[in-house]
Amino acid sequence: MTPLARIRGTVPLGALIVLVLFATAIASRGGASEDQIVLTALINLFFVVALYIFVGLSGVLSFGHMSFGAVGAFTAAILVIPTEVKPSLFFGMPNVLVHAHASPLASVIVGGLVAAAFSLVVGIPLMRLNGLAASLATFALLLIVNNVAINWSSVTGGASGVSAVPTTTSLIDVLGWVLVAVLVAFLFQESSWGLRLRASREDEVAARGAGISVVTARTIAWVISAFFTGAAGALYGEFLGSFNASAFYLGITFVILAMLVVGGLTSLAGAVIGSIVLSLVSELLRRAEGGVHLASLHIPGRPGLSELGLALIMILILVLRPRGITGGRELGLPRARPK
Repeated sequence: MTPLARIRGTVPLGALIVLVLFATAIASRGGASEDQIVLTALINLFFVVALYIFVGLSGVLSFGHMSFGAVGAFTAAILVIPTEVKPSLFFGMPNVLVHAHASPLASVIVGGLVAAAFSLVVGIPLMRLNGLAASLATFALLLIVNNVAINWSSVTGGASGVSAVPTTTSLIDVLGWVLVAVLVAFLFQESSWGLRLRASREDEVAARGAGISVVTARTIAWVISAFFTGAAGALYGEFLGSFNASAFYLGITFVILAMLVVGGLTSLAGAVIGSIVLSLVSELLRRAEGGVHLASLHIPGRPGLSELGLALIMILILVLRPRGITGGRELGLPRARPK
């Protein structure tokens, strides 16, 4: 590999890391409320990058990834809630779970591993499906996990969910996990398996004809993506302090998918930029919803303005840029034209 090729390989990764660090530094220059907003935006970015590892590289749209977030969140919550409190929160919880305890970092890792193990089991049949059938199957997975979480009261707290979760998620913790996820996503997409998966995304029949095991490539990406989604869910649960299954259901599913699609479905840069842009726009609209003061002029707020404005902006972006803000391309150095 030539020195220029090495530079071209590292520029996209370096640019994304600098972008994340710069956006975090700018947005967190405020009080406690600003820190909470930045934390939420970074957790959303974590979810989007995790989703990109499978959806962006395989081209298979998944509506079920938040099921892994729920698995990670409930697993981590069970591990960090003090053991003396669990019997009063979970009636009939198995003794092995009552006495299980771990540090916040370990709980996030275990949450990701449990989500990855669960994804491997359900991925055996799901990864053999294609197109609309695969997307509908992942949506069915989300429905199943949500219903199990609502009714498995001895482990998840049922419809009321879990509480008394120590709120240990910090800005540094989430930023560190986001950078790790971006690094792993970049390394995986540049690996041989990532290249095979991208080939199947462009033309599955040709990829199979070239001897690529599409099912295996998808399964590897599915499991890696599930691990990071589970870790993101664990961080989110430890940020909220109390939550139920609805925190990982349709609302957050469509927000995360929208961030990925608006940014650029087929590029890691799109995942990062789409998440940052929509988080910024969403916060601005949320503040405008409460009313705007311009000198002596007061413009009253309107309930629902943030949702309506966000939807219109998303439509506008997708009309003007059907492949997203980045056009589905990575950040990098411009290629010299052949003479």
